[in-house]
Amino acid sequence: MNVLIATDGSEPALDAAHRSLTLLRDGARISLVMVIPDKEDPMATAGGFEGPVITEEEAEAAFAAANLRGQAALEATRAAVDGDVDVRLIPVDGATGAAIVEIAAEMSAEVIVIGASGKGFFRRLLSGSVSDYVVHHANCPVLVVRHDHLT
Repeated sequence: MNVLIATDGSEPALDAAHRSLTLLRDGARISLVMVIPDKEDPMATAGGFEGPVITEEEAEAAFAAANLRGQAALEATRAAVDGDVDVRLIPVDGATGAAIVEIAAEMSAEVIVIGASGKGFFRRLLSGSVSDYVVHHANCPVLVVRHDHLT
């Protein structure tokens, strides 16, 4: 079984990774994926006559910080899974949910595991939900592990 576990290093994501192991078949091939924003092109956010809103150095620093957070999230999730897993840090332009669905399709995932923080309906409506997007757009089953049962 080919399993993609999407993580952002948050408590719901770590809980989902850990709890999913009891439901997955022994010997499953697990890939941990953390999606980070791609390095921003300063000219893409140019402020008109004034020029770019951020400098190239600021874009580099933001991307480096995102990479460090991503690596930390992957290592924390690897510890929660406590096993031999493939780890991928993937910089993408665009929405996290869409990137997860695309990556799952590329790797022929048979199931996607993702955590849910238990946002209420109105918060999901206003801010969107990565897990909602993945559930509605993935071409394979999605295991959403709710985290609000602990609170």
